[in-house]
Amino acid sequence: MPYYYEVIPFSQINEGLTYQSDEQIVLGSIVQIPLRKKSATGVILSETKVEDITFDVKKILKIQKTYAHSINQENLNFYQYLSSHYFIDLGMVFKMAIQQYPDTRLKNFFSYKGKTFSSQKDLINIFELKPKQFKELIDSKEIFLTSKNFLFHQMKKEIKLNQEQQKIFHDVWQHKKQGFKAHLIDGVTGSGKTELYLKLIEETLVQGGQSLVLLPEIALTEEWTKRFKSYFGCEPFVWHSKQTRSQKSRILQSLLKGEPCVIVGARSAVLLPFENLQMLICDEEHDSSYKQEEGPRYHARDMAIYKAKCSQSICALVSASPSLESLYNSENQKITSHHLTQQFHQTALPEISIIDMNIHRPSSKSWISKEIYDETMSVLKSKGQVLFFLNRRGYAPTKICVSCHTAIQCQHCAVNLVYHKKIDRLICHHCSSFYDPQQICKMCSSDKFVSLGIGLERLQEEVMRLFPGYQSQVFSSDTLSSKKNKKLMMEKIFEQETNLLIGSQIIGKSFHFPNLKLVNIIDGDSSLFSPDFRAMEKTYQLLQQVAGRSGREGERGKVLIQTYSPQHPIFLSIKDQNRENFIKNELARRKQSHLPPYAKIAQLQLVHPNYPELRSICLEVLEASKKLQLGVLGPTPSLIPYKKNHYQENFYFKETSYPQLSTKISKLLSQLSPKNKRFLHIDIDPLSIA
Repeated sequence: MPYYYEVIPFSQINEGLTYQSDEQIVLGSIVQIPLRKKSATGVILSETKVEDITFDVKKILKIQKTYAHSINQENLNFYQYLSSHYFIDLGMVFKMAIQQYPDTRLKNFFSYKGKTFSSQKDLINIFELKPKQFKELIDSKEIFLTSKNFLFHQMKKEIKLNQEQQKIFHDVWQHKKQGFKAHLIDGVTGSGKTELYLKLIEETLVQGGQSLVLLPEIALTEEWTKRFKSYFGCEPFVWHSKQTRSQKSRILQSLLKGEPCVIVGARSAVLLPFENLQMLICDEEHDSSYKQEEGPRYHARDMAIYKAKCSQSICALVSASPSLESLYNSENQKITSHHLTQQFHQTALPEISIIDMNIHRPSSKSWISKEIYDETMSVLKSKGQVLFFLNRRGYAPTKICVSCHTAIQCQHCAVNLVYHKKIDRLICHHCSSFYDPQQICKMCSSDKFVSLGIGLERLQEEVMRLFPGYQSQVFSSDTLSSKKNKKLMMEKIFEQETNLLIGSQIIGKSFHFPNLKLVNIIDGDSSLFSPDFRAMEKTYQLLQQVAGRSGREGERGKVLIQTYSPQHPIFLSIKDQNRENFIKNELARRKQSHLPPYAKIAQLQLVHPNYPELRSICLEVLEASKKLQLGVLGPTPSLIPYKKNHYQENFYFKETSYPQLSTKISKLLSQLSPKNKRFLHIDIDPLSIA
């Protein structure tokens, strides 16, 4: 008797295709199917009755193969919600989540005395066995092969919590018995938030559950893994794009079997098909890196909360500077808020001073004020480390023509090129194009250019000039991209061979430097006056995170912030460490302007290589919107109107709820011609509107 199933292939498709099977298959099973004369992978969504099929059943192709493990209903509900909420094709959601099913033959690990070992060599070395002893233990089946992949056995070191941490741990764990609950762990920098949630993970692991930890950057997983291993005695599963197919297969196998394990990864890890998820942690929950802004657009933090709801597990959002959305939700009792008010090492919060650059102006060839120079020299003489923070990569953000002052722009994007002196290249930070620094001005044909502004490389030059004899190191996403280079850098910092750190925003994300006593923020105004409505929130979070690197152990640290706007409310709040005042004012401003979190916004971005064609599609959107009375806002050019050889125009919908947004977008899509829909990118809750 044939059975008929709706299968969604792992590709850019939003509707299931009908396939036939001679055997009954469990819904959610991963199957191999023929598709366009090729073999593809898909998931069975539902069973179809033969009387409901409106086309010739003889033409229906057969399912070729069924894999061992299936995706449970919780995950299917999660993927379908993510697809409908963010207007991403369902097949693409499955492709991102599972990629390719682990069909490679994986070698089983060895089990002995209740422990799991990834290789025969490791087992023999740890127990100091001779080859003959090993063979005897194999024959007696004391050593046997196991499909278990996670190597945890028992804690290597106890996770000690102080009284404040212990109370929050008990509060969160008590809620676990009640099923789903979202928590916000809001603690000052250095208050031991990581140890607190590691304790929650320990308890989950002991009880046989799976845990997921989301980090904002892949670069942070290595340091986090070391910290995890020091307590748990094994490494967590690490999920990111650089993992091999075999490594990913092993992780997926463990997840689909429901094996107790801990996974750490960047935003894509939230899509993994957990069978037994009980604890979900979103560290640095405020970080904008959780929002996918290229390709299918989704917010990993928001999906983490919904995933926890689907699996009836605990979700803990962790941050020293929570997002306004999370604070708003905690005020409205959608999230339970917990506060860590003291640093773990009982160190006082750093002393913050604002330097008015209108008064304390450095020389024309310098960016560092005398106040910062004096304080830095004092810390260096007392064997402390100093961080110079500047959120600009490269040597100089702009090169302009000496004759006509025209800036050198990217040929593929409407942005200025950034000069990187170390590699002697001009780079576009949007399309990653490289250019020779020897250019001819397109306006006046001059070949003489001058660098304007300051980047990390130029700041390092000045630091080395002002503080000769002290070792400096640039700490940015460029220098951390190499694993070997990162390891060497961290060793030098912890062994205090490096005295001066010159860092970008990545240094404010979870790094702990015990001997860092002074943080100098060179340009506090850099992102303050952006047209983005979130600019003040992002600036405040960034400055607070970076300031929190100072004085985490030992004596109280110091923070110096250079600004030309010393009376700006942000700097007054940071100086007084009065976050509540900033939050109150910012929320009032957002409410008055009807902006998130008081409104839900969708950006409809049209991207086309031909500008007249783009304008034609914009007119179609306007006409459809007017016909349906949808009240669309726009069109307006993007902040970067020409990017990667494509022109960009934006439309916006603003509503009080997601269902209202979804209804309007669906109505509009129904009126657009299919050929023009492919140029439309939908972004729910865009990070910036500029």
